[in-house]
Amino acid sequence: MKVDAYWDLAQVSQNKTEAGAAKAFEEEFVHIFLKEVRKEFEKSQFFGGSFSNKLYFELFDMQLAKVISDSDQLGIKEYLQEALKKYENNG
Repeated sequence: MKVDAYWDLAQVSQNKTEAGAAKAFEEEFVHIFLKEVRKEFEKSQFFGGSFSNKLYFELFDMQLAKVISDSDQLGIKEYLQEALKKYENNG
């Protein structure tokens, strides 16, 4: 499985548009946030610590991150696009 590094601007310009890279970053950011929140719930042992539960919640968090990112309510994607434009104009 190949993982693209979206923070590498040269690679981003070859693989995706700026909007696509910003969206992918936003989605991954939300996924990591959800995963960290989930760790606190796992400490309580409310959900159990079995492999199947961990796998289920990992997949659930990935899908939830995609839905949240697709809603365009966070503004992270737009912020990154503006930052990239400023970087290109100054660089």
